[in-house]
Amino acid sequence: MVTRDLVERTWPKAVIAFLLGLVGCSEIPTRFLAPEVPLTLQVPLVDSTLFLGDLVEDTSQVIVEPGTGNIALALAGELSPVNLAQHLGRIEELRLERQFSVNEIAGIRQRFEEWQEPVLQTSLRTLFPGLPEPPSSESIPSTSGSLVIDSLLRLPEGIIEVAYRQGELAFVLENRYPVPVVVEEAPGYGRPGIVIRTDGVGEWFFPLTEFQRSIPAGATRGRTTDPGGEIRMPLTGVVLGQRSRIILAVSSPGSGGQVVSYTSESLFSIFCQPQEVGIEWARIAPREWTAELVLELPLPYGAELTDGKGRSLRARVEMRNDLPLGFQGHSRLGQLLCGAEPLQRAFSLAPMSSDTQVVECAGPVFLRPEPEDNGVVRTLRLRVALLVQPPGQPVVIRAADVIEVNVVVAEFILEHASGTRLPVVSFEFHTESEVWLRGNLGLLSEVEVELSEVLVEVELENSAAVGFRVEGRLEIADRNKTVMARLPIPSQQLQAAQEEGGAIVPQQTRWELRYAEVRLVNRPRFVRFLLSVHPQASGHWAFVDTSQLRGRVQVLLPLRLRAQRLLYEQEWSFTGGEQLRRQGQRVERATVVMEVKNRIPIAVHLRLVLSDTLGWVQVPPDGELFVAAAPVSPSGIAVGEQYTVQRFELDERHLPGILQANRLKVWLAAATTAQQYVRIRTSDYVSLRASLRAELSVP
Repeated sequence: MVTRDLVERTWPKAVIAFLLGLVGCSEIPTRFLAPEVPLTLQVPLVDSTLFLGDLVEDTSQVIVEPGTGNIALALAGELSPVNLAQHLGRIEELRLERQFSVNEIAGIRQRFEEWQEPVLQTSLRTLFPGLPEPPSSESIPSTSGSLVIDSLLRLPEGIIEVAYRQGELAFVLENRYPVPVVVEEAPGYGRPGIVIRTDGVGEWFFPLTEFQRSIPAGATRGRTTDPGGEIRMPLTGVVLGQRSRIILAVSSPGSGGQVVSYTSESLFSIFCQPQEVGIEWARIAPREWTAELVLELPLPYGAELTDGKGRSLRARVEMRNDLPLGFQGHSRLGQLLCGAEPLQRAFSLAPMSSDTQVVECAGPVFLRPEPEDNGVVRTLRLRVALLVQPPGQPVVIRAADVIEVNVVVAEFILEHASGTRLPVVSFEFHTESEVWLRGNLGLLSEVEVELSEVLVEVELENSAAVGFRVEGRLEIADRNKTVMARLPIPSQQLQAAQEEGGAIVPQQTRWELRYAEVRLVNRPRFVRFLLSVHPQASGHWAFVDTSQLRGRVQVLLPLRLRAQRLLYEQEWSFTGGEQLRRQGQRVERATVVMEVKNRIPIAVHLRLVLSDTLGWVQVPPDGELFVAAAPVSPSGIAVGEQYTVQRFELDERHLPGILQANRLKVWLAAATTAQQYVRIRTSDYVSLRASLRAELSVP
């Protein structure tokens, strides 16, 4: 290569050679002829490698895809936050309809089971009429034979007559005499036992065993711990009322000649205790009877709550009364507090009528377990307290008579809660991010982009102490919100937030979802997640009103391009023309050598332009240097390079422009064929080396 230094080193030697030639001549010519010395000056023009990544001017949204080096659009945006409390604490409408028959109403049924007073009671003088009035001490003789006791059966207050469809009547025989008592054969039955007779209806006999019929002084028979055990009588078909009598025969061996004491409390009594009864009908005249209906509304999905606070709540209690009895009362949701007061409503229910009460709270509603909940609420408990309004005359109630209660707890959302099982098993939510392109994307605006792959990176922050399994679909839409792709989201996990010192510390989870063979006809603008969420709370969980699912999404779109006008221009100062002018000599000829290596999978066209303010010279002089596309693999990735070296002669038309040039520009253009899409990588390049070879004539 002939450079400026070479010229400066070569020129003195030529002069010396010329002078030596003159000295050696025998004759001196009559005229002097200046010698011409040919020189070659080589000026470098370009020597650089242009990587395709350098063509991308915007680096904020065009990045290198991790692991592959492929150029990708990076579209990022914030996801719209999701309020988790609205989903985790949503107790959907709870509805329960229940009919309480007469036999199921606590308080009314209880009246037919709680017989506290004895149904029969007789003094010692009944068996021994000759004894002095108590208190006294006497020697009591034995009875002469058996004595039949026939007494009216005393029913509890308010019950006039009752017909049983089921149950048992347990007897307890209590002997407070100072002498033993023996139950003898009942009249007409030939066996020891007790007879109950209701005139005009029927008669029922209950035999006693040997152990049960003999009752020592001060002892009882019929209790579980007594000899002979319990004394029970089936009640099915039995009718008891004011006409009912209890009949039995008794005897006593007396005191055996000993003096014993007795008082007015020395009585022989029979107590009855109906158990597990069901009435067929009853004629009653109630006074201060109270009753209670209890409805258990199970929380959805077996939820178990230890604490909670919610927004306003509204419940509706509808009641239908088929009984000939009127009631005053109130309905109460004792586990729900409106402020500091239980959630309740008073009502009045006339006989054979209906009524609707609305129980509501406009302020915060607190969930607190009742004692029977043992610290964990599994059901919402509605208690309906009833006070019977005494009728003006006796009424008949029947087994078919019911009080129907229909309770509806409208949607109730807990703003914060804790527990061991959530009231939801899944829920749906949508979240969206706008990921439109920002800034100048340089050459990418000059190409048609085929978006055929999608890499979605999601960072989610969960501030509820509940883990989730998430699945659903991803939608990518253009700027008009037209959905261009619907992509499945396989099952993903979201980490639960941690509870530390009474506070909930959010936890982050990262997803990476890759999709192939996705055709996006336009650039994405919106990314939507339509998700089905399955809470996975093992053990204790908690959330508060500020618990959210929020995060950021980045969509990477590896690019395959069809270049319509891929254009690159770069200009810088050129001092080669000035160097030539300083020689002060004439340029005879100029040649530009261009050496190109193309590893871009698109054919390129190149040219150099040397210019000043008045004109320019283009190399090649006519057209552009064409370099074929690099060879590619089946996936469209360049696997080699195209290489070419070409020389371009410049004639006298171009030489003045070269001498005056002070700027040098590289122009590169490329285009694909129709429907040809190629994959580009940051490692793809065009390497260009060019030099100017100038031949000068030096006199």
